[in-house]
Amino acid sequence: MATPTEHTFKILVTGPFAAGKTSLIQAISQSPVVTTEVATSGEEAIIKANTTVAMDFGTFALNPLDDSDELVHLLMFGTPGQERFRFMTDILKADVDVVTFVVDARAPASFQEARGMLALVMSDLRVPLVIAVNRCDDRDQARLVAEYLGAGADVPAIPCQLIDPESGREVVAEVLVALLQSTDLNHVDLVTQGGVK
Repeated sequence: MATPTEHTFKILVTGPFAAGKTSLIQAISQSPVVTTEVATSGEEAIIKANTTVAMDFGTFALNPLDDSDELVHLLMFGTPGQERFRFMTDILKADVDVVTFVVDARAPASFQEARGMLALVMSDLRVPLVIAVNRCDDRDQARLVAEYLGAGADVPAIPCQLIDPESGREVVAEVLVALLQSTDLNHVDLVTQGGVK
């Protein structure tokens, strides 16, 4: 039996404070999540009890289909959302293959900051982008949020509830589509035949 060909991709999960980045990684990671969360303080403590100060890390692997010799590993690196830790985003985005930008639909006050963050993150990257609009069930609303952030019409905008693993897997499916369209994996049918479990 042939040994599967393995492909490993680095996914940057970024966005504003309290958008749902850690929730996404925790919802879908198949390995124990490495996290650097600490207790928040001051006004931030009103919004959430803990926050990431360095990174979150999780993994997601796709088993090859019955007739495929391909194996895909996603390494997910979540960034801090607070401005004082933003230097970690510059470190973590090295050699990234896809950016997943998470924004909270119920926090419109964060949209302007998110727009600036997204422009800064993507300014020196030439990789696919997926917008995950958390706490949202409406595709039209997700599209409007993505447009406000400055994302082009070709950028996927996924409404999601990132505390729900099934919803998180929908985001992963879009990440995989973006990878398939931008790499030599375009011959591997991982998504349409149920590769995302």
